[in-house]
Amino acid sequence: MLSNIEYVISSSEDIEEILIESVREYFHREVSEDLDMENIIGEFLDGFRDDLYFVVEYPYVDKVYRDSYYHYYASKHSAYQRDCIRVLIFEKEVKIAEFSNPKKIKKLQDDFLGYFVLRPLRTIIGRSLINPAAFEDKNVKICLQKSECLVLGIKLTAQGFPHSSQDSETITCAETTIWSAMEYFGTRYSDYKPVLPSTIIKTMERIAVQRQLPSNGLTMEQISFALKQFGFGTRIYSKEQYGQELFDIIDTYIESGIPVMTGLESDEGSLGHVVVLIGKQYEEGVEKFTRIKQRKLTLSGMSVSYHDIVQLPGKYVVQDDNLAPYQVITLDRPGAHYDDSASQAYQIDSIVVPLYPKIYLEAYVAKNLILQILKDSVLGFQFNNGFVLRCFLASSRSFKNHIAKSTAIGEDIKGTILVSKMPKFIWVAEIYDKNAYVPFTGEAKGLVVLDATEANSTSIDTLILAAYPDRAIAIDQNKFITLEHKLQNYNYYSNLQ
Repeated sequence: MLSNIEYVISSSEDIEEILIESVREYFHREVSEDLDMENIIGEFLDGFRDDLYFVVEYPYVDKVYRDSYYHYYASKHSAYQRDCIRVLIFEKEVKIAEFSNPKKIKKLQDDFLGYFVLRPLRTIIGRSLINPAAFEDKNVKICLQKSECLVLGIKLTAQGFPHSSQDSETITCAETTIWSAMEYFGTRYSDYKPVLPSTIIKTMERIAVQRQLPSNGLTMEQISFALKQFGFGTRIYSKEQYGQELFDIIDTYIESGIPVMTGLESDEGSLGHVVVLIGKQYEEGVEKFTRIKQRKLTLSGMSVSYHDIVQLPGKYVVQDDNLAPYQVITLDRPGAHYDDSASQAYQIDSIVVPLYPKIYLEAYVAKNLILQILKDSVLGFQFNNGFVLRCFLASSRSFKNHIAKSTAIGEDIKGTILVSKMPKFIWVAEIYDKNAYVPFTGEAKGLVVLDATEANSTSIDTLILAAYPDRAIAIDQNKFITLEHKLQNYNYYSNLQ
């Protein structure tokens, strides 16, 4: 047993060899001599850039594995180890001496790209929090969290989305998605807190009808139950109920910065899996709208033709515990990265969306209300046919912060938005000319804000504020009023980073 923590620094060129040597030195033979160990490590490292530097640390007390160890592995007859290996990732070369030099702390933080853990199991890849910038060709936008970690007494902040492979005994794919979602929400919002595997197991006790360890996995209904117990107002959407509209719902919630628990099934229904969708990869160029048929909605004899951004042929970022972090997929081929034909044939069967419990207005209902408002003779505006509609949930604090930081938007409309009373969460619609929609830089011509806590699916009383090229609509003493404030220079708002 080591009395001190050992550190080894490696370049990208040597890291695979050093990790394999470290596993053989520190872990039991059952792990170090496993035939798949080298392949697992090699495949995990394949996606990284080839200009990185790594700090390998042992022993490391990993909170997730240690929880599983004390609640399960320690009760086995065979001896299991408690300690893990942690691998820290840096963009530029680092030296151990820099960690004790106060002048180098900023440099270390600027270069820090996160970490991953190797646990003393045959399923060796443990939890990680890695910046997508550490990977090759990962031009993606994701739900991003920040988390501190301590390295040689220095606090460094990692950012990314949590990932872990399943150990197949205490956590399967279902528990892993719950854990990662709670890590994300628990780190970002005071309403929630991270959970460990044993907490998930204990939560499921009240509906369990058989033993829980080793885990046999969870159904989508059980995943929804667990998240509900952890403070969410969860919603389940199935392909059977919503058909192709399920993809639209997924896109809307991803644009809202909400991780989506996604259930996959093979064609025969004999193979199931759960992953979490966390972001998107956006296409360049506006000419893509010429390839997409306009949608048409008829209200009170009046029709409106428009494009919805959910129609764009998008790619989505997924955390799959069978694969390396940040795989990019399409919704119609979620199993494309697998080698076996059964997994390649996966189709999305259902999703669980972890919503704030006081969000009552559904995504598809909110979108229909927005279109109804746009066509209203008093509250709406006659945009040119073929306009682009983008809808998403946002916290009113974040949305107002976006408005307050804008230096280009008109002061009158800025002031109107900032003083408007809003609930904690709002539905926002941005309306663009077809040729002006560019993710993250586009300038919207219209803006509609709805109350996400309103459950009425037919009333336009959900409207909080609307802003158009010629005027704005606001609420004063529970009545809609028209203001001579024009929406100009409003820039794209993003929940993804």
